[in-house]
Amino acid sequence: MKASWKILGVLTLAFLLRALQLDARNLWYDEAFAILYAEKSFAQMWHGTVTQVQGAAADVHPLFFYTLLHGWMNAASESAFAARFFALWFSVATVAVVYRLAREQFGARVGWIAAVSVTLAPFALAYGQEARMYAQLGFFAALWVLAYVKLAQNGRRAWWLLFVLSGAAMLYSHNLAIFFGVALAIWILARAWHSRNLQSLVSFFIAGATILLLWLPWLLLLPSQFGKIQQAYWIARPDALTIAQTLLAFTVDFDNARLPPPLLPFALLAALLLLTLVGLELWRGGWRAPRVQWLALLAFLPPLLIFLVSQWQPIYITRALMPSFLMLVILMAWMLARLPRAVAYTVATALVALCVATYIFYFTYADFPRPPFREALAFLRTQLRAGDVIAHDNKMSYFPMYYYARAEPLPQRFIMDPPGAGSDTLAYPTQEALGLFAASRDEAFQDAARVWFVIFREARVETTRAENLEWLRQNYTLAQTRNFHDLELYLFEK
Repeated sequence: MKASWKILGVLTLAFLLRALQLDARNLWYDEAFAILYAEKSFAQMWHGTVTQVQGAAADVHPLFFYTLLHGWMNAASESAFAARFFALWFSVATVAVVYRLAREQFGARVGWIAAVSVTLAPFALAYGQEARMYAQLGFFAALWVLAYVKLAQNGRRAWWLLFVLSGAAMLYSHNLAIFFGVALAIWILARAWHSRNLQSLVSFFIAGATILLLWLPWLLLLPSQFGKIQQAYWIARPDALTIAQTLLAFTVDFDNARLPPPLLPFALLAALLLLTLVGLELWRGGWRAPRVQWLALLAFLPPLLIFLVSQWQPIYITRALMPSFLMLVILMAWMLARLPRAVAYTVATALVALCVATYIFYFTYADFPRPPFREALAFLRTQLRAGDVIAHDNKMSYFPMYYYARAEPLPQRFIMDPPGAGSDTLAYPTQEALGLFAASRDEAFQDAARVWFVIFREARVETTRAENLEWLRQNYTLAQTRNFHDLELYLFEK
C-alpha cells in the first residue's frame, strides 16, 4: 500500500473516532462557557478578559482560541456539534503532523506507530471532541517542532516562517505553552554550546525574538492574568498522585473524568510498563542520539517545570500538557519500533484492547462534570409551574443548562461563588461580557413559592458548598427530589 493511502486511512480513522457521538455527550461548563463567550464580539471578549479586578485580569486565557471559534461559528453555526467540530479538525491535522515529525526523525515505521497512537489515544480523542483550545494547542506545538526539525535539515525560508508563526500561535493558544517553548530553547542553546557552533544561534535568536515580538501584546498581560490565579483559582498543588494521574491520561485514560475501578489496575500497569520500557531503551543507549535527547526533553521537562512552579503557585493542568503528550507518544513509538516484533505486537495489542475498553466508558460517561443536562431540562419542562424558579448552586451546572435551554428559555439563575474561594473564577467583567450575572441567595430565590434547586453531588457532600441547600431545608419544605446521575434536583415549596 502506498504511503499516501496509508496515511489517508489513519486520518480517516482519526476523523471517524472523533466524529463518533460528537453531539451525544453533554457539554460541560468549560465548553458552554467557550461557546457563549466566543459568540460575543472581540471588544466584549477583551473587556471580559483583561479588565482589572482588584489588580488582576478578569480571566486567565488568551483570546486566540475564542476569536478563531467566533469566526468558525459565524460560518458554521453556534451549535455544540459545530463548536466541537472546530476542535476535531485540529486534532485530525495533529495526527498528520505527528506522523511527519516522527517519520523525519526515525523513519516511516515509527511515523506510522506514532500516527496510530495519537489516533487511538483516549487523551487525544477526548480533546479532539471538546470545544476548548487544547487540540489547537497540540496542533501548533507539533507544527512548531516539525518546523524546527526541518530547519535543522535545510534551513529554507518557508520553514523559518512556519517556525515563527506556529510558535506565536502556540503561545497565543495557552499561557502554559511558554514552558514548552522554554524547553526547546534550552535544547537549542545546549546543542550550540556542545557543538561549539554559537554562530548557529543567530538565526534562532532572531526567530525567537520575532516570536516574542508577535506575542508581546499578550506577554504584557501575563502578570495580571497570573494575579487572577493568585487571587482565586481551583487548581490544587500537585503531588505524586497528580503525576500518576498524568501518566494514566497520557496512556489509556482520558482527562477530567473517573476511570472505572475495574480498569484502573490495568491502566496503571500499562502506564508503568510503557514508562519502564522507554527508560530501558534510553538506558540501553538510545539516549545518546540527539534526536532522542531533545524528544525526551520536550516530553518530560515542561511537566517538570510546571510541577515545580506549582509548588509555589499551583498552575498544573494535565490537559495543558498536550504538547508534551505528543512528544511522549513519538518517544513511545520509537521504543516500540526497537522492541522485538513479538514483544512489540503483544504490548500494542494490550494497549489497543485497553483503549477500546476506555472508549466504552468514555462515550457513555455521564457524571460530573457532564451529567445528562438535557434530560434534566426535559424533566423540568414537564414540572415547571408559573412563578417557579430554577436556582443553580453554582455556574458549573447553570452554564450548560442555560445553553441547552436558549431556544425555549427557562427562569434559571445561578448563585455566586464565595468571594475569594478557589471556585470564584468568573469575574464581574466576564459576566458583563456574557450578559449572565451571578445572583446572591436572596436574588436567586426571590421568595418564590416553589424553587427547583440544582446541585452536583460533589458540591453537596462538601460542607462548605452545601450552605445554599441547607438554607432551603430550613426555610422551605422539601417536596421532591430527582437525580440525573450525580446532578441532583430538589423541589422546595413554601
